[in-house]
Amino acid sequence: MRFPLKRSSNRNRRLLVGVLLCAAVGLQCQQAGPRDTLAGMDEVPIEMAQLAGAAADPADEMERLAREDPLAFFQACRDRYDREVQDYDCTFIKQELVEGKLTAEQWTSVRFREEPYSVDMTWTRNPMLVSRALYVEDKWWNGDTPQAWVRPAGALLKLVKLKQPIRGKAAGTQSRRTIDQFGFRNSLDLIIHYSEKAQKEGVLDLEYIGQATVGERPTYVFERRLPYNGDEEIYPDRLLRVFVDKEWLLPTCCISYADDDGSQLLGKYVLVDVKLNPGYTDADFDPEVIGF
Repeated sequence: MRFPLKRSSNRNRRLLVGVLLCAAVGLQCQQAGPRDTLAGMDEVPIEMAQLAGAAADPADEMERLAREDPLAFFQACRDRYDREVQDYDCTFIKQELVEGKLTAEQWTSVRFREEPYSVDMTWTRNPMLVSRALYVEDKWWNGDTPQAWVRPAGALLKLVKLKQPIRGKAAGTQSRRTIDQFGFRNSLDLIIHYSEKAQKEGVLDLEYIGQATVGERPTYVFERRLPYNGDEEIYPDRLLRVFVDKEWLLPTCCISYADDDGSQLLGKYVLVDVKLNPGYTDADFDPEVIGF
């Protein structure tokens, strides 16, 4: 099934806002939860339906590829995304282990476009310092530093809007990723990058383990194990579990752990209510037009 194509085309306070913006987003599959459901996500149940020993569907070519060559499967997913997806809406659910503490589960309403890379995020549950952020690649700069529009959270500040750098020295104290790293393609890029690195080094353990549902949508499920030692510059996690939507071939859920048994959560990222190719234009990410 093909996707419908796009039809057209204060100082400390401010610093803290910038830090949050740098930290509040990221769909880079670094999250964790129990084996059969995602803790804290009762509204988005994830249920294992079939494990690795389940009989294959001979008519399902993607399942065959998943079983025979999982890395090639993810490469094929990325190729299809590049051909067929230009933009999308979704609800983004995220929880991360940051500086040894698990953050509150954040829910965000997202509008996204690939070209130019554009993200409009509105926090609907558990905002930290920011209630909304708008970023368009190469649009707003302070010297050589890319910026985004943000609205601080809190009743007294919700009408304030200001521009802040998307990256900062303290970003790691708030989140694992920055706003320019959000998205399905960025997730696929990371999965593939570290899998290829591990393959070259002879340490890749990536396998298709069966099927599951995320909400009510069927998915292919993969597990990957890497020689993670806590240094994310080398490898990002020990155990990564990825759920790929069977129809869209997109990673709608990524959960990762620091240990082999899946008991030490690093984070969880889930995208639900996905609507592909709504047909956004430049005006849809113009702060004046959308009343940011």
